[in-house]
Amino acid sequence: MKKRRAISLVLAAALTLTLAACGGDKEPGSTNKPVDGKSEGKKITLTLQTLQTDKSTPQYQVEEAIVNNYMKENPNVKIEWDRLDTEQQKVKLKTQAASGEVADITMVNPGAQLQPFANGKVLAPLNDMLDDELKGTFLEGVLEYYSFDDNVFALPYNMNLAGIFYNKELFEKAGVEAPTTFEDIIASIPKFKEAGIPAMMLGGKDKWPLSFMFTNVLQRVNGGPKFLDDVVAGNKQFTDPIFVEALQKTKELIDAGAYQEGAATYDNNTASQQFRDGKAAMYFMGTWEISSIDASETVSGKVGFLPFPTVGGKGDSKDYVIAPGTAYALGANSDHLDESKKFLKYLLVNYPKVAFEHKAAVGLAQKVEGDFKAAGYSDLAVDAMQRFNEVQGGDMNFDNVIEPATTQTHLTGLQSLLIKDVNVEELAAEHQKTWELNKK
Repeated sequence: MKKRRAISLVLAAALTLTLAACGGDKEPGSTNKPVDGKSEGKKITLTLQTLQTDKSTPQYQVEEAIVNNYMKENPNVKIEWDRLDTEQQKVKLKTQAASGEVADITMVNPGAQLQPFANGKVLAPLNDMLDDELKGTFLEGVLEYYSFDDNVFALPYNMNLAGIFYNKELFEKAGVEAPTTFEDIIASIPKFKEAGIPAMMLGGKDKWPLSFMFTNVLQRVNGGPKFLDDVVAGNKQFTDPIFVEALQKTKELIDAGAYQEGAATYDNNTASQQFRDGKAAMYFMGTWEISSIDASETVSGKVGFLPFPTVGGKGDSKDYVIAPGTAYALGANSDHLDESKKFLKYLLVNYPKVAFEHKAAVGLAQKVEGDFKAAGYSDLAVDAMQRFNEVQGGDMNFDNVIEPATTQTHLTGLQSLLIKDVNVEELAAEHQKTWELNKK
């Protein structure tokens, strides 16, 4: 399958491209001229539905800088922001898609999350945008995650690995060594509690962060990647002892008190901020978090990045959960589709350079030119980029592989582990029942 091959192609290219030392003689913060010339004529308003809601993050600043430059260079175009967190945006996109009124520019996730919108013809195919200039900016293979029936429906700005961020200062305070096994994490929880520190921070309200980690647990228990792909292929079921064990290990972590009190009520933006404020020892998340950590006065220089450890002696730390990132897509029924395409091309042609200048170029889906060390990138950033070079296998997250109805059962079920006692065998059976009713 083409998407299997894409993981290895992308990761093989990522390190050498991001560490390449190339010049660039433009002034910092400047962008290229509009790709297809300046837009002229009557006043046009485009709506940009974005996940960038935190002004303190470099990603917010990168997107805003490019948008402002576009409006400056194209004074007849006004771009209105529709800023939403991840869960709000998912709900709004579904609602808009049902009425056929998707925003001019919106955000989508790859794989199984994108497919219903592509099949429903509410997103515009973008093949005609992908001339040599724009297509050449992307890492090899990455666009396959956003393609169906030979059409590309979205263009991503990030490509990440998942792992554990850990606060070295808090580990030292609690007398805990960096974990190399799942059992090490469990054993560390009482020590962190004694020191008055939550072992791990979690945005449980948003559901997907716990699923993100669960996918890594499942990968370890399975002894390697592709359990979910085997389910899709009909070779395994959710009632398989491997899946049940992964649920049980996740429950063990929760029951041991790994997460902060009230974790089910925290959205992920709050959880991220809490970790960056030094309120927890560990935070499982994607490498997109690095620029925000580095921008924090509280924890910058104190945080390391670890692959998820072995579980019960199973798995390999060189296998990762791979996160082909959120991508920009265009509403097929937009009154200004041509202008949206001009803007999106401008945004993405300029994104790598502006991200590099804002110390936000770790884990991009596009090639980056620049010497990261010379540009002052942190040890955390450089170390995390080295991880891309060690990857031997990977999985996309659950909701990017499995169809939406089963994903909802999965997300709700995992969230329930945070607030009540759950029989994991029954939860696995619920997964399988929903899957059988909805698989195609």
